[in-house]
Amino acid sequence: MFLSKFFLLLLGITVPAFFLLPVKWRAGVLLAASYVFCAYMEPKSLFILIAITSVTYFMAAYIEKLRDKGVWEKAGRITFAAVCGLTFLLAVYKYTGYLADCLGFTDRISERVRKNLMMPIGLSFYSFQAIGYLVDVYKHRIAAERKFGHLACYLSFFPKFVSGPLERGETFLPQMEKLEEVRFWNRGRLSAAFTYMLWGYFMKLVVADRLGWMVRPLFAEPEAFDSFWLLLGVLMYSIQIYCDFAGYSYIAAGCAKLFGVELQENFRAPYRAVNMQEFWRRWHISLSGWLRDYIYIPLGGNRRGHFRKYLNILIVFLLCGAWHGAGLHFLVWGLLHGIYLLAELLTGQRVKSRILTFWMAGFAWIFFRADSLDGAFRYIRQMATAGLWPERMRQAAESLQLNGAEIGVGIIGIVIVWLTDWLCDREKMELPILVQQKNNGKRYLVFYLLLTAIFIFGIYGAGYHTEQFIYMRF
Repeated sequence: MFLSKFFLLLLGITVPAFFLLPVKWRAGVLLAASYVFCAYMEPKSLFILIAITSVTYFMAAYIEKLRDKGVWEKAGRITFAAVCGLTFLLAVYKYTGYLADCLGFTDRISERVRKNLMMPIGLSFYSFQAIGYLVDVYKHRIAAERKFGHLACYLSFFPKFVSGPLERGETFLPQMEKLEEVRFWNRGRLSAAFTYMLWGYFMKLVVADRLGWMVRPLFAEPEAFDSFWLLLGVLMYSIQIYCDFAGYSYIAAGCAKLFGVELQENFRAPYRAVNMQEFWRRWHISLSGWLRDYIYIPLGGNRRGHFRKYLNILIVFLLCGAWHGAGLHFLVWGLLHGIYLLAELLTGQRVKSRILTFWMAGFAWIFFRADSLDGAFRYIRQMATAGLWPERMRQAAESLQLNGAEIGVGIIGIVIVWLTDWLCDREKMELPILVQQKNNGKRYLVFYLLLTAIFIFGIYGAGYHTEQFIYMRF
């Protein structure tokens, strides 16, 4: 992904091609780069992507035609069928292998079939975008896109292809019409793009991957550690997944901005939330907004009484868990967040605490990180009952490959992220935008410090395989 030589090469070719070739080719350049990227990641995924894009394109045109003729009932049936088809396809890829394992059919499935049923790269994200687009066309929120290339770019745009954000057609598609207006030399845009990417790489390489290196053995064999280390593991994973996914979102935003495309903000200092409702307004904003607009509100939202409202919340979060992965542990993770929100609603949100909210989210992350529901319960049981083993403290630290330097860099990295979130939350803007408001000296100092930190303290190089972004699995 963003960490591979191929991606850097692709970006290095696409940027000059975008600005040097005739401006009318710009959407085509982005689409070609996106398809090359998809094919490189997984050739099979490209065929599925093109098929879904084609079906979405023609279905949207047909739905709009029926809608304009006033045949709303038929348009609704076609929209419902299209949404069900996309959902079914996503469920087949996501759950067939898991169900086969549960039913003991794994040995009867050939290797070729197993490979064909592997989740195509990006399917979870672009299928949700296709669903939202079709519903928006039916609801008359947007017009069906007439240019196939623009719709194709909306679904496949390579900076956001693998892990989002989940863009809306009403905000992304109009930008395709304005690509001809983008000029290469725009210091503000380029400077902001550079800052987005540097901050994303810092979060990923300096903080997330370093913590991931420590978290992995804790979840792999929790019985080998005492309660202190396992509690620390919850803390480290909570920060790891935030820096990993937010880092991806920042890099994606920076890459998109090189071409004059604005992606929506996906994280807004989520661990500064004082309750779980606020947490979900700050965490994975594009997904939480999509779930609200395309599932919660159509189910009735809060318009049909308290019981139905609470039921809708639980349904939404169970579906959120199911979307993230196959397995009961993902469903429990989603259910926990649904229960958290119900508890806050039933108690009138009397308790507002950043520390409590952080640890509630952290406890739920155990189910998200574990390989299975049993693995999550093993971790929790050991964390709750092991007590402290001071005589084995040094041995545990060595097994986690911890030393003074690693601990120091890890703590400083976490503090920098925390202070940055605090500052951005206070100023109500993202770091790259905040940096652009400073004079040249301060901007260049930020660039220099981030570049230095990435090259000196980042986890990469010979002998180390950089961690893939966590959300690439979903």
